Amino acid sequence: MDIEEGLAKARRDCLPFLAMIEPSAARLYRGCFRDGAAVFEDEVFRDRKPKNMPVELHQAADAWFSARFGVRYRGAGLFCTGDAVQAASHGDVYRIYPVGGFQFCWSPRVKDLHAWCDENGFLQKSPDALTNALAGLDYREDDLAEALASGSEIMVACKRYLGVKTTGVA
Repeated sequence: MDIEEGLAKARRDCLPFLAMIEPSAARLYRGCFRDGAAVFEDEVFRDRKPKNMPVELHQAADAWFSARFGVRYRGAGLFCTGDAVQAASHGDVYRIYPVGGFQFCWSPRVKDLHAWCDENGFLQKSPDALTNALAGLDYREDDLAEALASGSEIMVACKRYLGVKTTGVA
């Protein structure tokens, strides 16, 4: 599938998401490696393993998000951002389109939770210390436009998503 076909598929299959971001020019990005594919569609892992976060902290944060929002955002979410430069630090930059229904969560105070934990010494603290701190970070499930403009990490809960490579896309 080429980029134009991918964008047409997004317009057809990703209406709930597009309705939330239109008419703004904001985009949801993710950095990943897909062997240079122009477009891909994939499922979201339901048992995501942390890339850098200690497993105990990852599990505690996942339980906190589940208790607070009813969604395991850390373990079953897709990590995205409205900042293409930040996304590029994780791989090739793709525009992300959740297929069908989706939920999202973000904090205006956290660009990247692992980096925040590292900067604030939480990688060496107990899981309880992290979950107590999460309560004060203003995580929310509203205002997608503000989330995209903030450059913060945005955790997206959906079953499937479409990725369209940014190269050559206006």
